[in-house]
Amino acid sequence: MSTPVGKGLASTETPSPKVIIKPAPVPLKDNLEYLKDFDIFEKRDGSPVITQYNLPNSDVMERIVLVIDRAQDENYTPFVIGNQKYTPLSMVKRAISIFIKLKLAINPNHEFAIIVMNENNATLLLELTNHVKKLLDCLNQINECITEDIFDLNKVFEIIEGVEIPTPQALGLPPRFVLRTLVFYGRSYTLPQITHTEKLDEFLNNPFFILDILMTHEPLETSNHCQKIFDILQNIDKKGISYFFPVCRDLRRVHRCMGKLLGHPLQRPIQKLVKN
Repeated sequence: MSTPVGKGLASTETPSPKVIIKPAPVPLKDNLEYLKDFDIFEKRDGSPVITQYNLPNSDVMERIVLVIDRAQDENYTPFVIGNQKYTPLSMVKRAISIFIKLKLAINPNHEFAIIVMNENNATLLLELTNHVKKLLDCLNQINECITEDIFDLNKVFEIIEGVEIPTPQALGLPPRFVLRTLVFYGRSYTLPQITHTEKLDEFLNNPFFILDILMTHEPLETSNHCQKIFDILQNIDKKGISYFFPVCRDLRRVHRCMGKLLGHPLQRPIQKLVKN
């Protein structure tokens, strides 16, 4: 059974044999210092990104596609709150439920769709709606699945490409809405793979399509692929207007970053990412 959103129940799965994990070669403090590099922002005014794409400062309706990774790494590190341990997916679902409620409190016209990433494909669970109960009920039904070595992100974009996207406006006029995809990637050993097609690149280059990513992951160490995954996910967006937040297993950081994602993509500051 899935953990109900907002209930905060600890994982009830059958205890597995104790696994001894080698200490990470990078101290936790250095991991936290590294994550701070993703907290640097600059003003929109005069930004070459905003100038290049002629983005209007407008709070038009958002259509937000939530892409939720169901996969749970074997021998994963749980979130720990007090004496309780929680699965990464349960914490992500709780944060998403808060995000949905707050976004709709800001503007009840915002709409959300839900896509899940399975072992090696993606499924559309809920089409665009602003009905809170439908959204939360859908979240409650999402359970963990196993992982594979590679995940094809094209499976996700094939679904998103079926959603209407606004065309660029002349003279900086605001569109009727913006389409934002918010990906919650949770695999530390599975490399995401993406094949750029003409249709996909046209979609990604549209200034009114925003791709934000929040990644829950294991602490950085040589035994996982976190750094490689960071590099791949950061470089999907070539416009420079998207947000990318790695959060490790820090619940406070999860909610701080979700708070930053509340900002409207046509009004929020620009994240200064150092891309390799």
